Amino acid sequence: MARAVKDQGGISQMFNEDFHTCMFAYFLSQEEPKRVHQALKDPSWIEVMQEELLQFKMQKVWMLVDLPYRKRAIGTKWVYRNKKDERGIVIRNKARLVAQGHTQEEGIDYEKVFALVARIE
Repeated sequence: MARAVKDQGGISQMFNEDFHTCMFAYFLSQEEPKRVHQALKDPSWIEVMQEELLQFKMQKVWMLVDLPYRKRAIGTKWVYRNKKDERGIVIRNKARLVAQGHTQEEGIDYEKVFALVARIE
């Protein structure tokens, strides 16, 4: 990972790419939370949750409205995943807010199901 090199002042560390990758992965959460209250205890998960909500706002895919009388809102759920490289090292955390489609009522936008995913590289 890192090799020690003797110089005039003592020992200094020369870091290679693997060391930086490991240090970066160290700061990411290794454990995937199962519930929101678990994710809210970790700043790295809070950050990715905020990024997900910001994407909704920027892409204008939702708007806040009053719930009609005697109607029930479709619930949502946070899904948390660690994205890993080919060596199995966590390179980033990913949080997605998904609708609980199983609570939809047949006949009310029941056939409209969208799961668009775009990858920006």
